[in-house]
Amino acid sequence: MEHLKHLFNSNLKERIIKDSFWSFISRTINRIGALIFTIILARFLMPEGYGVYSIVFSTAMIFCTFADLGINSTLSRYLSSALVKDRKKIPSYHWYLLKIKFVFSLIISILLLILAYPLSFYVFKNSDLFLPFIIASFYIFVLSFEGFYIEVFYSLEKINYVSFKQSVNQVLRIVLALLVFYFISSSYHIIGIFAALIITSIFVLFLTLFYLKKLIPSLYHKPKEKIDKKRVKRFAGFLIIASISGIFFLYVDSIIIGIFLLPEYVGYYRAAFSLIFGAASFVAFLEPMLIPIFTKLRKIQTQNVLDKLLRYVFIIAIPISFGLLVLGKYFLTFLFGASYFKGALPMMFLSFLILPLVSAGFFSSLFSAKEKPKFLAQLMVSITIINIFLDLLFIKLFLLISPIWAITGVALATLISWIFYFIASTYLIKKKLNLTIPLKLLAKPLIASLIMTGILFYTISFVKNMTLILGISLIIFGALIYLFSMILIKGINKQDLDLIKFSIKKLKRKII
Repeated sequence: MEHLKHLFNSNLKERIIKDSFWSFISRTINRIGALIFTIILARFLMPEGYGVYSIVFSTAMIFCTFADLGINSTLSRYLSSALVKDRKKIPSYHWYLLKIKFVFSLIISILLLILAYPLSFYVFKNSDLFLPFIIASFYIFVLSFEGFYIEVFYSLEKINYVSFKQSVNQVLRIVLALLVFYFISSSYHIIGIFAALIITSIFVLFLTLFYLKKLIPSLYHKPKEKIDKKRVKRFAGFLIIASISGIFFLYVDSIIIGIFLLPEYVGYYRAAFSLIFGAASFVAFLEPMLIPIFTKLRKIQTQNVLDKLLRYVFIIAIPISFGLLVLGKYFLTFLFGASYFKGALPMMFLSFLILPLVSAGFFSSLFSAKEKPKFLAQLMVSITIINIFLDLLFIKLFLLISPIWAITGVALATLISWIFYFIASTYLIKKKLNLTIPLKLLAKPLIASLIMTGILFYTISFVKNMTLILGISLIIFGALIYLFSMILIKGINKQDLDLIKFSIKKLKRKII
């Protein structure tokens, strides 16, 4: 265990393990709930209706980012710093950023309300979008405050409260969605879903405020201490650019497809992307707590933590990508239904997004924690422009073949853009933060994944009818092949097993 003592002091090690456990639980609850919710929507609305919902939701999320403008991450960063250096400044940071948050949220919500008509009738040329856009304008106002206060839990490293919040959020919106589909006319299903989301967010927001009142009463006290507002504004300013670019990066694909193709093709693409994004979220369960952790670490500690975390991300993310390449189409049809099978082709390209998506969260947290959001903002703007250009180019070119190939072109454009983001981030982290991303650690997981993929493809060639039991068996079989291959090429060693034992021991102690 000497290597563990060398990398982390005991307190830091226990904190990371404890927070990792609750963060994993939170992410698991969130992604399972989100997947169930998405499956319910996709099956009840069918590709066309789900496409309409996806267009409205994607547009709303872009607007919601303007309501955030990096304020949430700014709150997390400076509250984390105040908790260590000067707790008296906590109310000052809270109320100052809350005022900005309220003004931005109100303006953006009203703006979407005003633009609902031209967006529906002139941009997307679909009247079915108008009323959902109206309801979505109220949704983003409530949602923006829910996200704002959740950051406080991460600053406090009280991830168990986030897990409880996620449970309530997912259960409530699933129940309300089912009530909408069973008791409201089909012509109002999409409107009803957004109304259900509003009710859920309001309930969760009040629940969050209640728990924060118990955890940190000083948050609501009248601010007395002065803070460096210029420093906060400068930090938030660069995060504004990065946040806007980031959300465009995630949702602009759906909007572009909605402009050029019928809504059902947005549905096919979003169904495939939802599976990939869900898988990435499972791997990135540590991401929300990284800003507070990196903020409190010295440089040497930061490099050590980064090396360890990314090593395990590589070990987990790479085989999942290859596994989805082989089995993704079966997941798609089993979870969403046979009507979404047309999303299988773009999913083959999207399956390789997992590592860049997970890494993006780590890299952005690192830049934010070290108060270097300028470089993150510059990178995100560049990559967003590249992504939009490639989306438009590829959808035009591939549309000459077929609409399915058009959305596949969008998937390819997205993959190229995210790979470029990953490479450029590693360069900037080295140059601006003087930290190294251990890319050599990609080699062994990649070799083991290729071995697993080859054997799985060969095995599936003998399968005539894929069943649920057979599919689960193949997943287990593939995981065992990967694990055995990693052991053979020494990609997993005794130190890893020691860390797992140590983690289990500490987690048992925390749970008991």
